[in-house]
Amino acid sequence: MLRMGEVNGVDHQAMQHMLTSGAIDWHGFGAQIAREADALLGGDKATLIIDESGFAKKGEASAGVARQWNGRLGKVDNCQVGVFANLCRDSMA
Repeated sequence: MLRMGEVNGVDHQAMQHMLTSGAIDWHGFGAQIAREADALLGGDKATLIIDESGFAKKGEASAGVARQWNGRLGKVDNCQVGVFANLCRDSMA
């Protein structure tokens, strides 16, 4: 919040209060963001695919390396997990 307050020129404590006080209709906010994203990403003829993939790693030099589920190995092991987003649209439109 401190950095966001600096960028926006407002007191960071006021921003924290705004986010935690319940003064924002988060359901309505989320619905509006979903409508705007749907309009930008292609509407009824588009699909957003979210996929995670685990990459086996030795040591802890890379960010996010820990003992966690690795679907490629089918077990818990030292790995790094990446999350990927793909947008598929009907190109015939």
